[in-house]
Amino acid sequence: RSVRRAPDARDASDVLATPPTMTMHAPGATTPHAARSFAHRARTNAVLFLWLGLIHVNIFILACAAVAYPHPGAVAVVAALVTVAVLPRAPPFPRFGVALARSIARAACGYFPATLTFEDERAHLDAARDGQAFVVGLEPHGVLPLSIISFAAYYAHGDEEVYAMKGGFTPTMRSARALASAAIFNVPFVRHLWTWLGLDPISKRRMVDMLRAGRTVVMIPGGVAECMAMERGVETLYLRKRFGFIKVAIQTGAHLVPAFTFGQSEAYGYWRLGPPFVPKRVANWLSETFAFAPMVFWGKFCSPIPYATPLHTVVGKAIPVKQNDNPTNTEVAAKLEEFIDAMTTLFETHKAANGCSGARLRVV
Repeated sequence: RSVRRAPDARDASDVLATPPTMTMHAPGATTPHAARSFAHRARTNAVLFLWLGLIHVNIFILACAAVAYPHPGAVAVVAALVTVAVLPRAPPFPRFGVALARSIARAACGYFPATLTFEDERAHLDAARDGQAFVVGLEPHGVLPLSIISFAAYYAHGDEEVYAMKGGFTPTMRSARALASAAIFNVPFVRHLWTWLGLDPISKRRMVDMLRAGRTVVMIPGGVAECMAMERGVETLYLRKRFGFIKVAIQTGAHLVPAFTFGQSEAYGYWRLGPPFVPKRVANWLSETFAFAPMVFWGKFCSPIPYATPLHTVVGKAIPVKQNDNPTNTEVAAKLEEFIDAMTTLFETHKAANGCSGARLRVV
């Protein structure tokens, strides 16, 4: 497997900051730098597993409980998971939860590395300060939409010094949220961790309320259906039938913002249920019914930790939207086509600069 990899910036800075010496080490001895590097990688892997591996942990625990049933310990474990799954996750969030989310965001951004750049950041921030709401349509979904972490680091878990350099972020700007499949928020521990990271279950009501309050919503329009349409070697976007988010943007007057992450499709290997094992319509029905793509995926060490492929997200210029409580189907379709055109242009304009000059885009 060929994966684009970037050097560990922290390790590189350590090396550059250390003057050359003639210190000799015994054969097989571990140098101080090597020990620090190993410890850093171990911490990063642990944090990434906490972010992305809790679903697997839940499955493992439930499988063990099923084997041990009806042992009282197994029943107690299941009861504990159910209790955690219904615990409230509304703000104010606990300090340890916010600190943990910030650690995950920073570790993840350094691991890939994950970057976030704007074609016109000043215009975006100025409009947000004036109360303009935005719907950021982020593509592609990939096996998991890992680049969401870049937006979490930008809006919710950034440094105050950086915010000051950019002219300051208002509380409304800091309250930007990403919306994800509601199914993930039924998983114990995951629902709280992802909430602290800046995600909420997607719903029309939630989206409308946020946009009318002048907040920014980040979403992946392609969703699970895009996972089912993915093809290796091609960046596939499932957008042609995604009228819903466009209609909500028009009804609330929120501007549409295309965003594309280069490298997201390379972060995992995967096997997806489908022909010749089952008809494609059966696999699609399963994904629609359970809001999960029926697939097996793997990353580093065959684990949920993704490959360290650079994730470069480019945020395009906003598409102005005129508020209309009752847009016609024709108006919605025209605005969707405008969004698709903007996304295509964004991809073609920036793919070479982000190491994907030979990449092809397919919109279905």
